[in-house]
Amino acid sequence: MSRTVAFGRDILAAADVDIEDLLACLSSSEVQQMLDELASDPDDKHVPPSVRNAYRCDKTASGSLDHHSLITHIKEESLASPDKEDAVAFEAGLKRGKVFVPTFTNEEEEDMKRKAEIAEKVKLDPDEEEALAAASLEDVMALADILNTNPQNFIMEAYAHPLQYFEPDPPNSTDTLQVYEKLCDDDEEVKDVNLNNKSVEEKQICEIFDTLRKNKNLTKLSMVNCDITDFAISTLILALEENHSLLSINLEGNRISPDSLASLFESLATCRNGLIEVRVAGQVQEKMGHRVESRIADAVSRNPRLIKLGIKFEFKEVMNRVSQHLIKNMDRIRRKRKGEEVEDVDWTQAREVN
Repeated sequence: MSRTVAFGRDILAAADVDIEDLLACLSSSEVQQMLDELASDPDDKHVPPSVRNAYRCDKTASGSLDHHSLITHIKEESLASPDKEDAVAFEAGLKRGKVFVPTFTNEEEEDMKRKAEIAEKVKLDPDEEEALAAASLEDVMALADILNTNPQNFIMEAYAHPLQYFEPDPPNSTDTLQVYEKLCDDDEEVKDVNLNNKSVEEKQICEIFDTLRKNKNLTKLSMVNCDITDFAISTLILALEENHSLLSINLEGNRISPDSLASLFESLATCRNGLIEVRVAGQVQEKMGHRVESRIADAVSRNPRLIKLGIKFEFKEVMNRVSQHLIKNMDRIRRKRKGEEVEDVDWTQAREVN
């Protein structure tokens, strides 16, 4: 049984009504429309995109989709359709209707007159005009440089400097297996690991992340464009719960889902670690949605150590919250460095990243 009750009162003063009786009064199309409205969620990644909104197409398919046949049919229809005849035959040079005559205000007329006087004063001799007309772009720019003026005053077209060629970055020659062995041995000389643009298997990535559990010397880890997935991120989250030496991590340009990014930031806010810089921008799914961005903002707001964050937010409200909290964390470090009294927060001392 269901009643229309709000704030302890029957707002409609109606008798008890059974939900089944209410649904029986609706047609099948109305019931389906109500279910579509309740079930649609644009941010739900567990359902296909076709059911994330309330729109449903009930038309039956007329046949299999053939792109070539469709384009051919459209062209044939356009050629077969007769052209619409003009009500009045076109005549070249004949103006019909009211001719537009521009009107100017007194200020605009004075401005036009002043520009015409200036143009008349700076008018060059015919020989000079002919020389400038035959000059190349480089000659005009050299002349403008001598006169210390803008070349745009001499030429009425856009110009640009020639594009410079920069050599591409050399391929990353880091030996992944050697890096893994040194991280396992907790080598004191390994402070910075760069595996950017390396084709690393998921198993190797998980093994590298797992070495962070007992590693006490690594301070900076960069794995950009390494096809890191959600499974590897779950291994990283568990490893960071026991790691206190890592200061900076860069995971940009990978295949990490928005929910896994939110879980990563929530784990960094709860566990005791030393990370002060996290960069995760440029994932395959760039738009994360307001729900995930709010989770990330809430987690960052609870993190007293983070001072550098590389991520792209879609909503300005979330971006402002994160920016303000990062500023507070940096101000807390500044005040502590100057010897001022700051609130006692359970966090590890931040260190500079080389």
